Amino acid sequence: MAEESSPAKGKGKRPAEDMDVDASATSTTPQTPPSTTPQVIRRHWHRRRNVAATVWGPSLPGQASSKQPQRFNLYKAILRHPNLFFQFAIRLPITTIIDLYAIDKEFHYRFNKYSTSIVSDYTSYHAPHAAFIFSWIMFPELCISDPLLKPMDGRPHLARDIPSLRWAKMVLYRDNVVRGILTCLALEGLRVPRETHTTLIKYWLLMEIRTTAMRQAFLSDSKIWTDTDIIFFQLFLVKLDMLFQDPVLGSGMCELSHLLLTQKSLSLLYNILKGKTVLDYDDLTDMLIRTYLMDDLDTDTHTWLDDEVENGVPEESWGLMCREQWCTDGARMEPAVDMVTMEGIKRGLHVHKWLLDFMLYGFMDDETEENLPCPRKWRADKKVVVPSEGWPAESLRKQVIETLDDRFDVGSEPEGGSGDGVDRAVLGLDADVMDIEGY
Repeated sequence: MAEESSPAKGKGKRPAEDMDVDASATSTTPQTPPSTTPQVIRRHWHRRRNVAATVWGPSLPGQASSKQPQRFNLYKAILRHPNLFFQFAIRLPITTIIDLYAIDKEFHYRFNKYSTSIVSDYTSYHAPHAAFIFSWIMFPELCISDPLLKPMDGRPHLARDIPSLRWAKMVLYRDNVVRGILTCLALEGLRVPRETHTTLIKYWLLMEIRTTAMRQAFLSDSKIWTDTDIIFFQLFLVKLDMLFQDPVLGSGMCELSHLLLTQKSLSLLYNILKGKTVLDYDDLTDMLIRTYLMDDLDTDTHTWLDDEVENGVPEESWGLMCREQWCTDGARMEPAVDMVTMEGIKRGLHVHKWLLDFMLYGFMDDETEENLPCPRKWRADKKVVVPSEGWPAESLRKQVIETLDDRFDVGSEPEGGSGDGVDRAVLGLDADVMDIEGY
């Protein structure tokens, strides 16, 4: 019996067995050659095992957990506050500002962003008069380029100039020097008006001008140098002469004040009054030759002044302070002290009529006619202390002495001479010779 055959397919049809063979033939792809890339068998973690995990936990001790909020930082909060940052910055010491500017990135950035306003407000807060007189525009060597590169007016390719912290330190230093000079005078009982502080700051700026024309233009401006400023400067000059010429505590002469006020700055005067600098005869001679011209010195009496071998000062350094630009070939320039005096004469102020009032100023209250208390600075105190009452008047002192004499019966002597049994005439202690009340 013949085997049963599968039903016949139509024309152009293929059996299923052929389809399976074709599918298996088309699905097979040629094998690629083995790759040369090295296979990672295991990974080695370059991290040591945390031996403190049993104590601190799996996280590091310095890392804050993301679930816990960060602690409040008062310093950062002040820096990020739009108003408190400026008030905080202008009340810091200048050295603290420099330190924070160097070590704190956020303070550095915010200071650069508002550097012009912060530096200007800082100097105006601590030294308002000095910041106005010593304007940063007059000191280009103390300016810096804007850290934010803000352009100049009309020149966008250049960054503008702004005041630096060096200028702020210069303003504060000069203000402290002027206050120190006036404090030294006040401690010796030589008071000056409060406005003299501003006058001395103006005079310091006058000392820095190196030409006669600029000095005259600066002094002749009545809006800058008022009549009151010239009078107060003359009062200060009288008080300084009284300090150097004091018969008990004085250590100089009146010409010493003129010499010190003819230098480039008031720093030397401040150091001498504070005792930081001690000048001997040789130092004063050297300063005298370097300050004044030989025409102004008495070289006939003191022949060694114009002898380079004897005085030890090079000839090219003679009289530099009285020459323009402070150089050897400069024209003659009058000292700043004399120019202020001559300006007072030009304005007809007649300052010589007030010289006696200048000497008596600051010792007695004109209204109550009582002695004003003299400021004192004791060794244990760092600040100047002003007593509540001044030295009692002479009439009050005599009244107190008479009251004590009556109470302790000091004025009456027992019969037969003094109570101690010694004749006072033998010892020469006569009442006419020894006046107790005069001591």
